[in-house]
Amino acid sequence: MKAADWIDRLKEAKGWTSDYRVAKELGLSRSAVSTYRNRPSTMDEDTAMRVAEILGTPPEAVLLDQAMERTKNDEARTALAGLLRRLGWAPSTSGDTKGGLYIM
Repeated sequence: MKAADWIDRLKEAKGWTSDYRVAKELGLSRSAVSTYRNRPSTMDEDTAMRVAEILGTPPEAVLLDQAMERTKNDEARTALAGLLRRLGWAPSTSGDTKGGLYIM
């Protein structure tokens, strides 16, 4: 998932209505959240760890998901997806951009 999808997931899970609240909870500036929203980008490791903590999601899943999004190498993407599956997580195949990862 792109960083913006994780932001949406946080907002939905916590009932937050603004990106300002997301920024505050993640310890980021509002402009950093805007950057995640307006560019097809991924989160850095510190932000990914905080997102996982707030969502109660294993940090490995969020970190691997973001690494998978970042890589331009198809073989590396396949290897990371395989690792996610072995850990009991898998990328969403439903086409739902808010689906992200699901527990197997």
